[in-house]
Amino acid sequence: MKSRRFSLPAVAGLLAGSLAILCTTATNATALTILRYLEGIGDGSDVPVAQLKAPTPTRVALANYDPARDAFPGLWIQQGGAGVGESDPTKYQLWLTGGGGFTLNGLVSNTIWTAVKNFDISAGGSLVGYLVECNADGTGCVQIASATVTRPDWDVSDTGTWIQDTFNFGFVNYTLGPGKSVGFKLEVGPASGNDMWLAYDTTAYPAWGQLVILAPGVSVNPTSGLTTTEAGGTATFTVVLDSPPSANVTIGLSSNDLTEGTVSPASVTFTPGNWSTAQTVTVTGVNDFVADGNVPYTIVTAAATSTDGSFNGLNGSDVGVTNNDNDTAGITVSPTSGLTTTEGGGTATFTVVLDSQPTANVTVGLSSNDLTEGTVAPASLAFTAGNWNTAQTVTVTGVNDFVADGDVPYTIVTAAATSTDPGYSGRNAADVGVTNTDNDTAGMTVSPTSGLTTTEAGGTATFTVVLTSQPTANVTIGLSSNDLTEGTVAPASLIFTAGNWNTAQTVTVTGVNDPVADGDVPYTIVTAPATSTDPGYSGRDAADVSVTNTDNDTAGITVNPTSGLTTTEGGGTATFTVVLTSQPTANVTIGLSSSDLTEGTVAPASVTFTSGNWNTAQTVTVTGVDDFGVDGAVAYTIVTAPATSTDPGYSGRDGADVGVTNTDNDTAGITVIPNSGLTTTEGGGTATFTVALTSQPTADVTIATGSITE
Repeated sequence: MKSRRFSLPAVAGLLAGSLAILCTTATNATALTILRYLEGIGDGSDVPVAQLKAPTPTRVALANYDPARDAFPGLWIQQGGAGVGESDPTKYQLWLTGGGGFTLNGLVSNTIWTAVKNFDISAGGSLVGYLVECNADGTGCVQIASATVTRPDWDVSDTGTWIQDTFNFGFVNYTLGPGKSVGFKLEVGPASGNDMWLAYDTTAYPAWGQLVILAPGVSVNPTSGLTTTEAGGTATFTVVLDSPPSANVTIGLSSNDLTEGTVSPASVTFTPGNWSTAQTVTVTGVNDFVADGNVPYTIVTAAATSTDGSFNGLNGSDVGVTNNDNDTAGITVSPTSGLTTTEGGGTATFTVVLDSQPTANVTVGLSSNDLTEGTVAPASLAFTAGNWNTAQTVTVTGVNDFVADGDVPYTIVTAAATSTDPGYSGRNAADVGVTNTDNDTAGMTVSPTSGLTTTEAGGTATFTVVLTSQPTANVTIGLSSNDLTEGTVAPASLIFTAGNWNTAQTVTVTGVNDPVADGDVPYTIVTAPATSTDPGYSGRDAADVSVTNTDNDTAGITVNPTSGLTTTEGGGTATFTVVLTSQPTANVTIGLSSSDLTEGTVAPASVTFTSGNWNTAQTVTVTGVDDFGVDGAVAYTIVTAPATSTDPGYSGRDGADVGVTNTDNDTAGITVIPNSGLTTTEGGGTATFTVALTSQPTADVTIATGSITE
């Protein structure tokens, strides 16, 4: 399989120079120093002078340098190498490190640019690379690993120039013996169609080797990027020695900030037996209550202590760790809604607490956005590093007003916190929604609403009207009587304002007289629906007031006089009058008669009263009747019959009868006419006289007659 080949522009961007040994993976790997076809000391900083197809280097003290062989564009390696032990300098090239006693522990590779001799584009090629341990002078080489690159057509693209190949030796763990060196030894493989050229190490065609060398040292992995959490989350790293010690090596471990993280164990000890076994170190986050963000801290690896002088005092890398904060600067208010106060002074409470420990005092101001509905106490809360997690109780008290404004929402405003702690400075907690329950109802109280009495004589009664809540605009209540024939009301209207709404206003009701005996008549003082631009009062109708007007009229018939009247049998008369005591609702007729027509008569036979003449006395005449009996003064009665009327107050009502005496003009007596002067004759001559009674007897009267003889 063809190896990957690079274009010249791509290769030109690689590091200048270098069949260099790169130190990777192991933290304390030691850079290898090799001899190469460059001017300079071979530390990777020199500038190449042996350019492609250029004359041989001026520095001739190079390993395997042969003026004849090295006059070619590249290093000429002939076929027929016998393997790792090949000693013919024309059949191999060897690059060695300096020093020894270190350990290889990682991937090893060697990259070079090659061509079949004379840039033969049709020949096949084969190169064998060996990773070797040798004496410092390049003798006594021992194979550590090997890799071969073979292609039937070495320059498959017929470029006629250098081809890049890399010998990958894989992962190597190998400790060099004392005084030994490590290096790369290249030979032309038996499958090659010709000798091979190796390009001099130049900027355009760099060659390099990569080794991981474990010199005495302490490897810590990783050294950064670890994360713990304040909830006790852990992170781990490992510590291992880079090479075997000759005595125990102890490395102390500590945290530079115990408020953020701790480390366990406090130290690790490596022995000649376990030096290459990585030991795990656990870092545990420490909780605090401060919202201090994600805080970096360091696990410090102390200088190693050992009786092995190469390890004693070696200092492994410290480990950077970040402790993730589980605290957030914040202010918790609970609850933030649903609170209820009352206008009766009812209270509600909520609590405020910080979410994390502040680094300085935190003050949170509190206020009500509507002091007519509620107040808050205290006016501010102060939290310290000592009490930050103790919830403080805030009391909200409802404020009374006199307006029927319903249940009014208002807000307890939490001001932005003041603090020199930047996490809390200016932080604004949630406000709290509160509702103040109204204890006012738009209404009018009328007192009393019944039981009032006026009289037809102008007697008065009073009641009061007052609003139950303060109006937002003037409230006018009209007043009227539903029966002006029974009572009137004053004033005709009442006006309540925001200033006098709770002052009861007195209303006077005055009875109205009528002449009708209509009894105690109920009537009503009507309160009209209120007029106001206050929607709570507009159209609101107060209770009407029931009143009774006491009647001062009585249905009756006045007869005057009712006694003492005298008539005479000679036709003498007497009079009396009849009048009603109240206006009737219908005509009233009263019949009149004499209880003894032999003694007296009455005229008229009846009197009629109307609503128009009810209070005009009508005269009744009684006339004595003559009789012939000596009966003396005879008493008789003018009888007033029960009145007839559709007015129930008068229907059947009976006026007083009238007692009358008829004076007698008769005397009991016998009248003889003549009572003298009569002459008779003895001759039987007669004379007459008459005898009559002077009054009608009540029984037969016999008068004896006779003569006196002389």
